[in-house]
Amino acid sequence: MSNQPVRTAVTVLLLIAASGFPGFGPGTAAAIDLVIIANPGVPETAIDSKDLQRIYLGKQTQWQDDTSIVPVMLKSGPLQEEFIGSFVDRSLQRFVTYWRQMVFTGKGIPPKSFGEELDLVDFVAGTPGAVGFTSKASDVSRVKILQVD
Repeated sequence: MSNQPVRTAVTVLLLIAASGFPGFGPGTAAAIDLVIIANPGVPETAIDSKDLQRIYLGKQTQWQDDTSIVPVMLKSGPLQEEFIGSFVDRSLQRFVTYWRQMVFTGKGIPPKSFGEELDLVDFVAGTPGAVGFTSKASDVSRVKILQVD
């Protein structure tokens, strides 16, 4: 008896995962354990992944109601790396290099960073216009969860 149908199915699934098809692979929101959070006063309930990229690269600085966007992130760890890879579409090294260049040329200030998720959530809850990310396991009762489109 041949295992060809099984090999074909496994090959197809591996190709789909490697291609970045939505819902598959390490670079997708479905593969990561994080949520995008915002201050409760932020008017948006959803955010486009391209807008997240623009926010974290300092290219989008205001919400639709003209409130300043205050992006925050974790200083290090797997959650930070997943967020940067999945939503900013950069490696951690490229992201750091980008912000070093922006600061050096006076074109921007990098997102404020926190060592602990609780501190990040507290900051987002208390800062108008703040947006960040945290693990799904964090207490997010005082912030708004933004759906990513």
